[in-house]
Amino acid sequence: MTHTYDALLILDIQGKEEGVKEALDGIKAQIEGLGGHIKTTQRMDRRKFERTAGKLDSGYYLGVTFELDPKHLDALKKAFTLDEKIYRQFYLRVEKPAPVTA
Repeated sequence: MTHTYDALLILDIQGKEEGVKEALDGIKAQIEGLGGHIKTTQRMDRRKFERTAGKLDSGYYLGVTFELDPKHLDALKKAFTLDEKIYRQFYLRVEKPAPVTA
């Protein structure tokens, strides 16, 4: 049984706009390697952080909607943590809307 997830990934590709395609290819490979399926991707361009708490003052935001078996989500998070191009990652499980009864 798979679940649908919305992920917001902040990429560390300072000065390398062509690195977005390369990073996206790596993200797709990781998800598909765990048996998942990419539904949509949304490039949101580079944004400056409101507060800086690390080495970066801005990052390239990327939205990814994908389906994945929940037992593989932790493995995906760990893989992305080790990826130098992914600075931050956030996930939200997309719930299916309840059927409307009249």
